Amino acid sequence: MAASGSDLSGTPWLQPLAEWTATLDAKTLPVRVLTRVADSAIDWWGAVGAGCRHRLAEHYRQALASSLGDVACYDSGCSVAGWSAPYGLEQAAAANAAISHLAEVDDGHKLAVMHPAVTVFPAVIALAEHLCPNLQDVQASIVAGYEVGLKVGTLLGKDHYAVCHTTATAGCFGAAAAAARLMKLTPEQTLMAFGHVGTQAAGLWQILDDKAEEAKAFHPAAATRNGLTAVSLALSGLPAATRILEGPRGMLKAWGLSGDPSILTIPKDHCYQIETTTLKGWPVCGQMHTSLDAMNDLLSRISGSDQVEKVDVFAPLAQLNIANNPNPQSFEEAKFSSKFCLAFLLYQGQLDFANFTADALEITQLQSLMDRIHIIEDPTLTGRFPKERPARVEVTLKSGEILIKDRSFRRGDPEQPWQWQELVERFAALTPQLSEESRKKITDWCLACSRPTGDIASIKDLFACLLSD
Repeated sequence: MAASGSDLSGTPWLQPLAEWTATLDAKTLPVRVLTRVADSAIDWWGAVGAGCRHRLAEHYRQALASSLGDVACYDSGCSVAGWSAPYGLEQAAAANAAISHLAEVDDGHKLAVMHPAVTVFPAVIALAEHLCPNLQDVQASIVAGYEVGLKVGTLLGKDHYAVCHTTATAGCFGAAAAAARLMKLTPEQTLMAFGHVGTQAAGLWQILDDKAEEAKAFHPAAATRNGLTAVSLALSGLPAATRILEGPRGMLKAWGLSGDPSILTIPKDHCYQIETTTLKGWPVCGQMHTSLDAMNDLLSRISGSDQVEKVDVFAPLAQLNIANNPNPQSFEEAKFSSKFCLAFLLYQGQLDFANFTADALEITQLQSLMDRIHIIEDPTLTGRFPKERPARVEVTLKSGEILIKDRSFRRGDPEQPWQWQELVERFAALTPQLSEESRKKITDWCLACSRPTGDIASIKDLFACLLSD
């Protein structure tokens, strides 16, 4: 590991990624990577489609996006999911980033411990609506955004994640890289954009300690807005720090971290970061997913929740730090309560994108179940995090029988990926308000992203599909 703030004589750590981002040609990407672009696209459109029905969506739209006012100027404005008025580009991107994070169904990443789609796609989509680029430029910008954002997140590591929401701090690099590639910045300009965005990187987990989970979606919104602003600054010719990560007063020094610059090497054909993401199997905080998967594996051997004496869940420390709200008072808090979600799964027999709603808070039987569920840190599992997302669930039945399930990965991890048809069905479950025709338009756009050639439909038309049918 190289300590931060040491040698300033060598190549800036982010320079190779800046050069790679600026010169990335989608025609050189393997077909499997383009397939993953399509998977990530339908995942994000499902997240934004679910989010625009969330009770907080209007709050975020009002806070982050002001209408341009005159519908006649709609062609020069950008769309916000669920609303028909035109908005400014950066405002629309920020609002869509927040809205797509509200339902907690957006993708994740084991090593970076962040949600890449909600900073990359809102930036790409807003710019694509404004610029009408070709398919290859859209593909390249998405791949570049994932690559840079996730590598910076991995560099920052789990000690950083213990205090900071990496989606906010590393996510702004993903937004900046995606926007830089779509705007066709030079390598020098792209490095400047990284410097400008790094000085804005922020997002603290104190919101969880202060029961302010409803503010969490502001983090990807700020990251997206910061990324777009950084690209504007770079285009204007304003200089920026070139060693924003490793410099003596850079990000690593500020947070007391060390970093390994080899993490930031440009990708090889055998693996791009977009291929290493997790597409969620549960509409709740990703830190508890393996526990839910393990419990789900045991359900067929449990005749009913009334037969359960106790449940011991052994997990990495991150699950206790992030997803261990013991007494949730709102639906947003419930999504960060392992006890609540496990109790709901036990009681209902399923927890999915359709049945897990705010009505769950009214189920009085869940409290008794929650009292019997214990979330326990296992140092061995903590040591395996974040390369694995391990969990061990032990269910003791009133008969005395003990059921045990160990898992190392989550459903939707690269080790257990979704198939395309499963993603189409998942998208339908997330967007029950849409007609089949509207879903098909969005699905077809995503599928086009998997092809090496061709055209893609109008972004404005896709947002029109998200208006109530």
